[in-house]
Amino acid sequence: MNFHNKTYQIRISDINYGNHLGHDKLISIVHDARCSFFDSIGTSELHINEDQMGLVVHEVNFKYKSQIHFLDKIEVLSYFTEISDYTVKMNSEIKNIKQNKMSAVGYIKLVCFNFKNNKISKFPKEFVEKLQEFSH
Repeated sequence: MNFHNKTYQIRISDINYGNHLGHDKLISIVHDARCSFFDSIGTSELHINEDQMGLVVHEVNFKYKSQIHFLDKIEVLSYFTEISDYTVKMNSEIKNIKQNKMSAVGYIKLVCFNFKNNKISKFPKEFVEKLQEFSH
């Protein structure tokens, strides 16, 4: 069982009027961690193979468990729990390192999309094999 791990320090621009991490910033941080994951396996969301196939976001769901504040350090652990012919569910656990507790959990469901044909397509076998190394 493998996880992709990315660490961040919360900036003042990540803080909302409630004096904690804004939900829009959480999604941006998770997106950055997702891009880092795909880079680590030698691909990107826009080019998972040579046939102009990539990924588009289908569903987003996150739940806060505790607040995250300015200058807190967080760790984003990413892994997959569902891999089908057309979609993958990438889970993320966001841990506040300073507080040593889980701050948010959730997932983003991604769909395989053929940008050349402008339609949903099946994942290439080689791509699925790479993701399965991070499947739980």
